[in-house]
Amino acid sequence: MEFYERVSGARMHAKYIRPGTITKDLPKGLLNDIFLFTKKFTSRINELEELLTTNRIWIQRLINIGLISKKQAINYGFSGVLLRACGIK
Repeated sequence: MEFYERVSGARMHAKYIRPGTITKDLPKGLLNDIFLFTKKFTSRINELEELLTTNRIWIQRLINIGLISKKQAINYGFSGVLLRACGIK
């Protein structure tokens, strides 16, 4: 999101792309910052995975939350991935 804001100059509704062109060049240092971000990304993902897969409080809050039975899934009109998540082929 930070990079998007720096390029577009807006947080929510970017005004960067215009039909046939763009409104301005990339800010100085942006490509270097993106490169540094990608270098750190793998270790950050590993930190998040470790935190979320071993955190007792996180696990207790998510176990058995949002379960939908096969019957409920059919009654609600689920399809595709949602049906498969409920155990229906």
